[in-house]
Amino acid sequence: MSAAAAGGVLALGLVGYYVFRATNHQKDAFRRTDGTCAIWGRRPPAFIECSYRSADGGVHRSRLLTSGFWGVARHFNYTGDLMGSLAYCLACGGGHLLPYFYIAYMTVLLVHRCVRDEHRCRAKYGDDWKRYTDAVPYRLLPGVF
Repeated sequence: MSAAAAGGVLALGLVGYYVFRATNHQKDAFRRTDGTCAIWGRRPPAFIECSYRSADGGVHRSRLLTSGFWGVARHFNYTGDLMGSLAYCLACGGGHLLPYFYIAYMTVLLVHRCVRDEHRCRAKYGDDWKRYTDAVPYRLLPGVF
């Protein structure tokens, strides 16, 4: 592998790691501060207020973040995971197909998890989930999926 290719693989892995960590950090900060934190310079960040009924019949309130990475795609943290996984595979070069089963496995795993989460949230939040998906139309890759 050339130095340029190795640098590209390293950059992909580092960007993927950053996207994964920063996306999860935004969600954690939003929850920890009860929505009063700044995300990408916006204070308070944009969100959708939701309500849902729990199994015991109680009505609860929740907030779905629509700022920062969470406004780019609903599961953008998975996108960072996939970027890192692809970098691990690319670091092995192209001499054998076996390392690329990892990115195939991670893609199937995370796309399935994404679809499963979407169904669960649609059932949980109802019309509020529709408002959220209208505000953040993409699941993993902006403009694609």
